[in-house]
Amino acid sequence: MSKIADVLQARGQLDEALTIRREEELPVYERLGDVRRKAITLGKIADVHQARGQLDEALTIRREEELPVYERLGDVQAKAVTMGQIADVHQARGQLDEALTIRREEELPVYERLGDVRAKAITLGKIADVLQARGQLDEALRMRRDEVPIYEALGDQRSLLVGRTQIAVNLVAMHKPE
Repeated sequence: MSKIADVLQARGQLDEALTIRREEELPVYERLGDVRRKAITLGKIADVHQARGQLDEALTIRREEELPVYERLGDVQAKAVTMGQIADVHQARGQLDEALTIRREEELPVYERLGDVRAKAITLGKIADVLQARGQLDEALRMRRDEVPIYEALGDQRSLLVGRTQIAVNLVAMHKPE
């Protein structure tokens, strides 16, 4: 069920994916008492709502249904990922201060404590995106310059290229005539 819904979702067949997740997948995990798989499925349902632009619904699911499961389980990494997804919703709604606070105070410190350097780099890039959207170009550039060496050390050529491109975009924006 889950794999079929994943494929449908990837193909943009969101109604079909949502139906499978709600009517077939979720009830199975509820009957089995598998709270982690239920939370993961709820997150995928939230992804569909977010893809449709139903940001309030996505935010409600993430905050009220998915996140509490990871908190109860003590799964700090899954909680950090979910907080990042909550920040994504805030950012999409233009609530940049809220997105920035979540990324700096609740997401990034977890990845640093866990030693998850890739997740740290991704989060630094997302912080830079918010800062750039707020017009804080100097600070955004500093974040990008912290992000890029991580990708270099990981040998992640694609992310390295994207990071360097973002630095170039940032530099161009900084030197635009008023």
